[in-house]
Amino acid sequence: MKKVDMHMHTCASDGTWDVHELKEELKKNNIKIFSITDHDCVDNTKKMQDIITPEDDLIYIPGVELTTTHDGREYHLTLYNYDYNDENLKKLININNEKKLNSNYEYIKSYVSPKYENVSIEDFEKYDYDRKRGGWKSANYLIDKGIHNGLLDHLKDVGKSGFKAIFKNPEEVIKIAKKSGGKIFLAHPSYHYRNGVMPEEELKFWLEAGIDGVECYSPYNQGFEQYYVDFCKKNNLMISGGSDCHGNFIPSRKLGMPHVELSDLNIKKLLN
Repeated sequence: MKKVDMHMHTCASDGTWDVHELKEELKKNNIKIFSITDHDCVDNTKKMQDIITPEDDLIYIPGVELTTTHDGREYHLTLYNYDYNDENLKKLININNEKKLNSNYEYIKSYVSPKYENVSIEDFEKYDYDRKRGGWKSANYLIDKGIHNGLLDHLKDVGKSGFKAIFKNPEEVIKIAKKSGGKIFLAHPSYHYRNGVMPEEELKFWLEAGIDGVECYSPYNQGFEQYYVDFCKKNNLMISGGSDCHGNFIPSRKLGMPHVELSDLNIKKLLN
């Protein structure tokens, strides 16, 4: 039995664990094959590679979670075994982070600061926080200011404001990702369809856009895994799975849950 978790986040994006803490958690949970898929960030992906030894008995597949916009919605794509030095991939990651930061600036400047005297864009620029608490700068800033009562309150307010970053379309992102030498998967397809499945017509869109596989096993997909597995088998796509664990930032997402073994997946091309 080889337990697998192909989707997790560290303190380099919005998780709480550094690479040393994550490695210990992997061992505790008997996970043998894993990937770090930080949001538009490869910093800890590289660091993990440097600290794994043969004695750890771990198979590590470098990953990253890329952001794209389709039909007005934000979607995530997990990319594995890419070339770190690919200039177009590095440029895409930088652009995505700039778009996120600019959107946060506009939200605070135009929507939040006019309502609250203790919030300003100048104050936000000076604000710093411990990355190991998880989350991201704007969320932590407004929570620390007492404006929001937690992550859900923050997300609700951002949604109400209408401010959101618009990213490159899936075809562009997938083309760049594949040119980096990696394999790209549609992450947690039921994310926008809570308690349901992504319609087959939309799955076919992603297939035609060029994905190599689908993350069939995910906390968002529970009860619908076989639907996605059947789609992958029918269309010769790879099959992955992961917890989307953020350490202690989102306690409900436990490392290694859902329980996935290598025999459940089709990731042979990532292991060669």
